Amino acid sequence: MGDVPGLVALRAALDLLDGVELESLSDGELHAVVVATEKLRSRLGVVAGRFLQRWDVRHVWATDGSRSASARLARDTNSAPASAAVTLRRARQQPQLPATVAAITRGDLSLDHLDLLGRANQDQRIGLFARDESMLVATCARLRFTPAIRAVQYWCQRADHYVGAEPATDGHSGEVWASTTSGGRVVVHGTLGPIGGAAVTAELRRLERQQRLNDERRGTSRTPAERRAAALVEMATRSASSPANGRRPQPLFTVLVGDATFRDLCELANGTVIPPAQLVPWLSSAELETILFDGPLTVLGVSRRRSFAGALRRAVEVRDRHCQHPAGCDVPAPDCDVDHIVPRHQGGPTSQFNGRLQCTSHNRRRELHDHDAVPFPDRAITRLDVLRGRLRC
Repeated sequence: MGDVPGLVALRAALDLLDGVELESLSDGELHAVVVATEKLRSRLGVVAGRFLQRWDVRHVWATDGSRSASARLARDTNSAPASAAVTLRRARQQPQLPATVAAITRGDLSLDHLDLLGRANQDQRIGLFARDESMLVATCARLRFTPAIRAVQYWCQRADHYVGAEPATDGHSGEVWASTTSGGRVVVHGTLGPIGGAAVTAELRRLERQQRLNDERRGTSRTPAERRAAALVEMATRSASSPANGRRPQPLFTVLVGDATFRDLCELANGTVIPPAQLVPWLSSAELETILFDGPLTVLGVSRRRSFAGALRRAVEVRDRHCQHPAGCDVPAPDCDVDHIVPRHQGGPTSQFNGRLQCTSHNRRRELHDHDAVPFPDRAITRLDVLRGRLRC
């Protein structure tokens, strides 16, 4: 059987690209080639998905007695079964995601967006998704991927509310298994609910950071994964040694109100979007914090049921939400420093308008630091501003 003409041309184009002398490219040219080839890889993924979807629908995969489409795809392409399953799932989603496929073809989105929007297009939301897909695509195209996840998750919450779907209410849900191997090693795997998971990962990061600092003082070297394992053991040791009547830490939930950009937010400090109903089991032991915004950049007030030290830092955290380095860093607020845009030794004030979130690498490594940032326009915040903001809400 002869080759499809497009395949002949594709092979020829790949041969030409493969023959490019890398050392002949400038840094700018090399970067442009990397970005262009990755976008073409995504486009090739959706083009190949058209053929794969038809191959699946016509049950061509069954002609040799294979048990499933993914099994034959994995075998005949010599790929991992899990990878074949992902490729097949994407192909099956494409007919229901025409605007997404078109955006990938244009180079505006990636195959990761096909997964993201495909997960949003669940049975109870199909009609709404068909109506809103173009809007979601446009939103994702102007956001980096991590904020796009939150935007799609918020759309899912509103869509579920619109169709009357019951929101998840158990923020504690999850399953974890620990099994011992024949050699005595313990394998831990499982999933945690968003609220409990955020608590575990935050403490794991904190203890892992302590392990790293201890390693630096001792001159030892371990991988981050090894330090996380040691941190997990430390968590268990501290739990076993803590008194039964010890005071448990109180989770802090933030309610953002005011500007239209923020008024519907319900998420954890790490950026995980959760339905408001998941907060209910925690309310008897939680701290509640309210952040009052006036426009997308100015925080008018930070308040809690009890005293709150560091309100200025929280104002910057909830405004920026992740590292603000112009390279496009997505390190979440809890893992960032608050950086003086104009340094203190140059007279820069300690205010929300001269502060921004920077991850430790971008803030503390001089060669990575952004030295050209400009402070936000300063403004005095009066009690009248706060009163007006609360009245608007």
